[in-house]
Amino acid sequence: MEKTLSALREILDIWRLAWKLLLGQGLRRQRLVFLIQLGGIALGAFTALLVLTLSSSFERAIREKLYHYMGGLWIRYYGEEQESHPLPIEYEYIHPLRQGGLRVEGSIHLPVLLEGKERRYEGVTLVAVEQSWWRTEWRNLLKNKLKDWEGDSLIVLSRLLAKKLGLEVGEQVIAVWLAEPPRMRRLRVVALYEAHIDEIDRNIAFVPMSLGQTLLNWTSSQVQVAHVFVSSDVRLDSLAEALSWKLPYSYEILTLEAIFPDIFDWLELIEQNVQVILGIVLILSFFSAASAFLVLQFVQRLRYELCWALGAKPFQLWMLTVGQALLAVGMGTLLGEALAAILLFSQYYWEWFQLDAENYLLSAVPVYWYKSYFIEVLGVGGIMAVLLSVITFPRRRYVRLLSHAE
Repeated sequence: MEKTLSALREILDIWRLAWKLLLGQGLRRQRLVFLIQLGGIALGAFTALLVLTLSSSFERAIREKLYHYMGGLWIRYYGEEQESHPLPIEYEYIHPLRQGGLRVEGSIHLPVLLEGKERRYEGVTLVAVEQSWWRTEWRNLLKNKLKDWEGDSLIVLSRLLAKKLGLEVGEQVIAVWLAEPPRMRRLRVVALYEAHIDEIDRNIAFVPMSLGQTLLNWTSSQVQVAHVFVSSDVRLDSLAEALSWKLPYSYEILTLEAIFPDIFDWLELIEQNVQVILGIVLILSFFSAASAFLVLQFVQRLRYELCWALGAKPFQLWMLTVGQALLAVGMGTLLGEALAAILLFSQYYWEWFQLDAENYLLSAVPVYWYKSYFIEVLGVGGIMAVLLSVITFPRRRYVRLLSHAE
């Protein structure tokens, strides 16, 4: 135990000496090189932390948006996509899921043609929902208050669809359901919504549940899809497996990734680009830090030669190099993390950087706090410091060669 403590004290003394030597002790040339190295490492840590945090925040915000709007899981009759008409699921199997603390909303999806006053037709999906649907996040998407949701002649359009059809709130639209035989309904626009998600705004309109059940000749206890609303941090695979035990074998559970594959493929492409960017940042940061550290070692070559002459051991000199590398990389990494935290904090509270919601699905750059990213960046900095110390370790022969070269 005493030997271990003695060795630790020796290492700490060496590191204390290394830090004094690194800061220059009045040698301005060395201190300037140290500050340049510090700035390069800080810039790399700053960039890496911003890329990691903002990319993860962007993906999480979009996932939460979709999960809150359409539900993370969909429950429907197995193999329905292969049938020529919708198949119902029974409410008696859906209600017990609500008792477990989940928010579950039923719906019916009907492909129809909408005809506006300008005689333009738009193919959309009528989603028949109950009044409770508007108690979810959808209540925040409505552009005007929804006063009534009873009857078979009401419809809620997106702003995009209303603009295409030339309609305003209070006007009527004709819905044509291409069934056997085709059916037509005249519906009154009672509200408009805007989700800022093209797959929703362009393709979905809402009607009361009773209209969907009437068109399909279903009872009031039958729906087509049960939407399970969850947050983005829930493991959908585990939840789906747990719910499957409470449902008949003829029901299937789909994740939202299977319903909107284009959006999630786009998110995966963004993640791949982020990995490439992080690799480039890491390589550039390492080589810039290594270059500056090699210059520092060149400046200190006479000190190392003196240490060799006084009988310093290779391990002691290596610890001297490790101490300097840890100080330079550690200070640079912490400085970069502090700057990134300040910028992220300001964006989190004031949302200075805005986005085009039609193109990016979000109105502002989102920020979620990931403590693990700060720790990971610091850990990568520690690994980089050890690699720098190995590469630039001043072996006796090289020190003498450098001295003779001068």
